[in-house]
Amino acid sequence: MRTSTILFIFLLVMHLLTVLNTLLFGGNLNDLVFWFNSALFMAALAVFVYRRGIFDAKETPAGETAKKHK
Repeated sequence: MRTSTILFIFLLVMHLLTVLNTLLFGGNLNDLVFWFNSALFMAALAVFVYRRGIFDAKETPAGETAKKHK
């Protein structure tokens, strides 16, 4: 499954929680919805970072610069 699809599913679930809280519970579960939305956001961020390989060991060390191509 593509990363964008996974992130879109996370976004849909977050929106669904907010809509259900507003329509069914009259906004009484604000703290609980905020907690779940925060947890879903952190899960989406973890999926994005893992799938993109942002923290791979293949990166150049902080003190070194990339070699210039001629």
